[in-house]
Amino acid sequence: MTALLLCIAILSAALFLFPEEERRNEHHSFLELWWNNHSNLSINKLDSVQIFSLPISAASKRSLWFRRKRNWPFKDFNELCTDPYLIKDSLFFSLGSYSFQPNFQVGQKLHPFHTNSLKQKMYPRKSEAYSSVDLNQADSIALDNIPGIGSGMVKVLKAYRSRYGFIADTSHLRKTTYFGKVWREEWDSLLRIDSIPAPKLSLVSSTFQELLAFPDLNYEQVKRLCFYRESFGIPTWLEMASWNEFSEADTTFLQLYISNN
Repeated sequence: MTALLLCIAILSAALFLFPEEERRNEHHSFLELWWNNHSNLSINKLDSVQIFSLPISAASKRSLWFRRKRNWPFKDFNELCTDPYLIKDSLFFSLGSYSFQPNFQVGQKLHPFHTNSLKQKMYPRKSEAYSSVDLNQADSIALDNIPGIGSGMVKVLKAYRSRYGFIADTSHLRKTTYFGKVWREEWDSLLRIDSIPAPKLSLVSSTFQELLAFPDLNYEQVKRLCFYRESFGIPTWLEMASWNEFSEADTTFLQLYISNN
């Protein structure tokens, strides 16, 4: 009976797995055949017809067309492969060969649908110059008006702001989010941090649970901090930086969100 059940299990697994494997192999063969007929793809020059005829998911097509409309070209193959919005079609992109020339060149004829908007974005008149925004006060519309920032990037900013309460330092934002991979030079002046609220957490009065809820503090760090506080008094940041628990912590960043009084 045991042997019979084992055979049935093996047969069922084979019936379930092999069609899926066969489907993957067929899809891989199809993509290889497609690339054999498209030796080099000018990824930054694709128009809407070309983009929506690619053998990729609808989400990836929308992402490519969004970047095209925003005149936001891919810089290199690494940026293309690490784009989180194209990850579902990583097999397609990994098999191809690309040209990464900018999608606008002097003398290039553009489709009338986006000629005017592209010129305005590349050479805005003074009256249409982009306004800088305060990252802690700007709403979704104001953020979306910044060149190169769309709905996906707005969500990243709002999620970061919700996670930490406010944005105190753009370097940490760039280090821990997708912004670091796509940061533009003009964002240094367009994305300001004017209003920084007073830290809600304190080395003196915040409870164990309140400190533990902060994203960049772990259990061992909070445990050591609270034990020291109850036994010896309030530690200084210099003392905390010397503890093993904080050996890899960025105490300079922590001071932006946790006061020492």
